[in-house]
Amino acid sequence: MLDYMTYPQFNGKHLEKALFSPEDYIKWDKISKRWNGRKPSRYIFIYSSKLLNRFKRKYKPKKIVLYNAVTVYQYKNIGVVRMTGIGAPHAATILEEIIALGGKEILNMGTAGGLANFGTYLCDKAIRDEGTSYHYAPHENFSYPNKALTASFGEFLKSKKIDFEFGATWTIDAPYRETKAEINHYKKAGVKTVEMETSALFTIAKIRKVKLAAAFIVSDVLGKKWDPQFDTKKVNIDLNKIFDLGVEFLLKK
Repeated sequence: MLDYMTYPQFNGKHLEKALFSPEDYIKWDKISKRWNGRKPSRYIFIYSSKLLNRFKRKYKPKKIVLYNAVTVYQYKNIGVVRMTGIGAPHAATILEEIIALGGKEILNMGTAGGLANFGTYLCDKAIRDEGTSYHYAPHENFSYPNKALTASFGEFLKSKKIDFEFGATWTIDAPYRETKAEINHYKKAGVKTVEMETSALFTIAKIRKVKLAAAFIVSDVLGKKWDPQFDTKKVNIDLNKIFDLGVEFLLKK
């Protein structure tokens, strides 16, 4: 009979040493050899193909195909990576490999569901309702971004007259299981957004000692009814704007 315990199944798993590392994989696959020139230390993670296409047209970045899941578009000392999958396991894998390739500062940018309103949010903590982060760190309710990077980006957005709020996000693995009870519970607790990657990214960034911050444009609101506005002009304009400011912010650092 199995002795069930709190996830992960192996007690104290986060304290154990992994058999192999992202550096081992990069060395095995000879990924670094595919990069001609200096690798960027600053990155923006995005999730929208439309945003990526706009970035390529506007900035004319250099394209570096690392393997089938990861292509980096390099503009000066910034690398832009569009996540080709969804959820914390995919994002965590990409983050690990980008860190192994020299990434030091990362802005995670995308759309998110809103528990309150549409708008722009800079994330100050994330509810760990996904499975990936628990393989890295012990059980806690929240994971956190790098405070200095988040504060600095917030000041930069204020200087550009961007209307945004700081707020918590709820990171969940199962988008079709965002229940009414949970939504009401987190809404009453003041949580602003819901998405699928951020709490894991925060956790890994802290463990690996790199800086990571996250910003979201709300694309759909979870109210009494679901209000999807994914491809509206307003959402796209706001996403383009926050991305361009992310590029400008990282170039100034």
